[in-house]
Amino acid sequence: MSKIKGKEKAHPYSRKARQISRAMNKEALLSKAKIDRVNSAMSRGQKIVWFRDRINEDDLKTQKTWTLMEMRSLLDEYLQRNNEDMDELKTKREETRGLSPKEELFVQVVETERKEAKLAGLDVPDLNNGLVVKTLRIWDGDVNSITTIKLTKCKPTDADNEAISADPKVQAIAQATGMVVG
Repeated sequence: MSKIKGKEKAHPYSRKARQISRAMNKEALLSKAKIDRVNSAMSRGQKIVWFRDRINEDDLKTQKTWTLMEMRSLLDEYLQRNNEDMDELKTKREETRGLSPKEELFVQVVETERKEAKLAGLDVPDLNNGLVVKTLRIWDGDVNSITTIKLTKCKPTDADNEAISADPKVQAIAQATGMVVG
């Protein structure tokens, strides 16, 4: 935008005005994309920080790697971390007329996270890999160094139980391909 000469004297319907308009729209798009990237990195960072703090607790400090079932149980803990707040908001909603916009947003984010976890799975640190666990334990929380931590998709423990049919053929196909058929 700063490279455009004579922008103060431009007629409203001139080529110069269209050029200025395009430059302003481009700047707006770039700033919106930057904000989206930062928000995405922050939410991913908060999730990884939770897993780092959880695996650094005393009861898990000596464990070097996790099995898939242990990773799923950790994911269950992660998804249940807001249960107390959700119950509190539910009772508040029943007692009063409703929730504040901030509280509504919190409820919506938690519900969306749970749906995403059940349907597609969440990206969690790959705790099957000892190198990733070591990297995660020494990670300083810098958002820019998140790329050094390998992530993998993981579903909660009850997600597969709901999706797999009772038909033995469907279960055999799901077992052989590793895909959930519903």
